[in-house]
Amino acid sequence: MSQKKVNIILLNYNGKGLLKKYLPPIIAASKNSRNLCRVSVVDNRSTDGSVDFVRNNHKEVDIYESKENKVLCSYNDYLKKIDDDIVILLNTDVMVDPYFVDPLIEPFDDKDVMFVAPKELSMEGAYRGNLNKLCFRFGLVSTFPQNKNLEMKQYDSSVGGGAFDRSKLIYLGGYDDLFLPGIFEDLDVCYRSWKHGWTGIYEPKSFYYHEGGVTFNEQYGNKAKTILAHRNSFLFFWKNITSKKMIFIHLVSIPVLLAMALLRGRWLFIKGFFQALGMRKEALKRRAQVKKQFVITDEEIFRKIRK
Repeated sequence: MSQKKVNIILLNYNGKGLLKKYLPPIIAASKNSRNLCRVSVVDNRSTDGSVDFVRNNHKEVDIYESKENKVLCSYNDYLKKIDDDIVILLNTDVMVDPYFVDPLIEPFDDKDVMFVAPKELSMEGAYRGNLNKLCFRFGLVSTFPQNKNLEMKQYDSSVGGGAFDRSKLIYLGGYDDLFLPGIFEDLDVCYRSWKHGWTGIYEPKSFYYHEGGVTFNEQYGNKAKTILAHRNSFLFFWKNITSKKMIFIHLVSIPVLLAMALLRGRWLFIKGFFQALGMRKEALKRRAQVKKQFVITDEEIFRKIRK
């Protein structure tokens, strides 16, 4: 494995308590790496003293203060200012394995790899991996098989917290603010990398424990998150899917899905759809931009990842 410049970047918003708990193990893990590894914090306009805490207690950690809180999109500006080969993007609510770094970096010796996903565990020990993530929540595309061996290295559809080839991520335009305040923006950039001809890998030798959306849950709550998930699933489809067959199924299915939602009182689904409908022009504008980067069909991607 060739030695690479690696930057573990934590996205923080009012996470002082989480930084106290989880930043020291991350720093320790960076020192265990055979690569040139450092740690940074991208702060999204915190008001709880997070920045001062890091400055006063962890002087080896670089801090980038965002001009505004753009959630995951705040990574985009910082990635352009650094020169690291690989970036490991993490939330502040993860407890990493002491040796989680290098297994994430090794696959990047293959120049076609754009991202590498670790094995993600809940604090209770249940798998929270990304292998079943490439599904459109309104039922138009079947999900990946549930019986995939999560102890085996394989192709993966997307990664939330994991490693990225920084230059490739910048080329793709980074995270898209179309999906703000969040949900599906990670899947969006990973899926676009697949359509460009790059690949994503799941590497179970690297793992961490994740509390799961602590800051996001506090800000938005379950109802708002559910509406966002439905809204952004439609936006994701309209922006990225170019298969004529899938588009036909999508258009035919929408009236049926809405009728079923109405009968069952699934008002959050209906609200999410109409919010997406109001953003369709912008989604189609983004579609016209990213289509120039697509060289692989949707069917080819699904066949490859489902193996």
